[in-house]
Amino acid sequence: MKNWAGNLTFSAKECIEIDSTSELQSIVSKASGIKVLATGHSFNDIADTAQTQISIKNLSNEIEIDATNKVALVPAGMQYADVCRYIEKKGWALFNTASLGEITVAGAVLTGTHGSGSGNPVLSDCVDGIEMVLASGDLYSIAREDSEEFPGFVVSLGALGVFTRLRLKIVESFSIRQFVYENIGIQSIAENFDAVFDKAYSVSYFSNWKKNTTGQIWMKFLDDNNLPQLPTVWLDGNIANAKQHPVKVNDPSPCTDQMGTSGKWLYRLPHFKLDSSPASGDEVQTEYLVDRSHVSEYIAELSNIGDEIADRVYATEIRTIQSDDLWLSGAYGRQTVGFHFTWKKSESLANFLAKIEEILGKHAGRPHWGKLLSTSQEELAGRYPKYSSFEELLKKYDPSKKFRNSFINRYFINY
Repeated sequence: MKNWAGNLTFSAKECIEIDSTSELQSIVSKASGIKVLATGHSFNDIADTAQTQISIKNLSNEIEIDATNKVALVPAGMQYADVCRYIEKKGWALFNTASLGEITVAGAVLTGTHGSGSGNPVLSDCVDGIEMVLASGDLYSIAREDSEEFPGFVVSLGALGVFTRLRLKIVESFSIRQFVYENIGIQSIAENFDAVFDKAYSVSYFSNWKKNTTGQIWMKFLDDNNLPQLPTVWLDGNIANAKQHPVKVNDPSPCTDQMGTSGKWLYRLPHFKLDSSPASGDEVQTEYLVDRSHVSEYIAELSNIGDEIADRVYATEIRTIQSDDLWLSGAYGRQTVGFHFTWKKSESLANFLAKIEEILGKHAGRPHWGKLLSTSQEELAGRYPKYSSFEELLKKYDPSKKFRNSFINRYFINY
């Protein structure tokens, strides 16, 4: 069995679909090694194991909404598309979403996955409480308000236990209008970075970094009385009068509606429609979450190798993320910019990723946990102020090392 991208063959000796919490407790308690596999959208071996691999997609499909406290208790193995549709029907929303509806809530939370928006933190930050099964097979609950360890549990890479339900903060349902500007050069982005990325609720810039070419700004505005009057021409580009795809030559039909047509949050915040599959899987991905205060330097150095990047990518995306306090989040403790690369598969790509690491690893740039990374353990440990604190959680909650795998062994060596 392979992951979604087909670049990794899983090595588990057995794969089990879990149907109940009691079954999960029994299997976890007896296993010598165990990992959860969701939709396989990770591009490295974070979910692999040589022992028992489990799926929790059938564990539950019930969502409980607490309107008084504005939280929703959701199954960890549920896909975002299903969560979003349910809570929208009840008049509620998540503050942000990822680009794809098919990824699971737990998968996104555990790896620090994010959307975009200078005022929007990673998706993990909306987690207010966790229900899980520990290595002993015991049920365990932890909440933000009653544990100093909570920020270490959220983005925890599947290394502390199996999440079963997550309590998510919700807000009243809202609508979004999405506009795209095209023919915008990367230099214009660098010179007007704050003006671009602080202009709307969520902003992304797509390009391929090829010299003397341009890209697209995707802007998602709250549909309220503060919607600005947008100029037809801006930053030497123009507002698009036809639907766009992040890869200019691709069919835009899988993308969410643009050109200012109002729609509910779940139909505009993702770049792609909830039921669409925007790619065949014939790709791999890398992303770095970096200190926003150094963004001009990063853009300048990436521009210097722009043609080399363009030869290897389908598209790249720049996004902004608000800081948070989650120990292994890429946005921990600082306003953050995400540089994302969707690569064409190539045997030589691994060598080129070292160039990306050399640039985006500066100033403690943090690679996305679920994507390809070439950072050494020593370097990675130095980029997270709470790295050693997380290793203490590993010692405390998984003393038998049941949730360890090659990925955890590679990057967390002090327990």
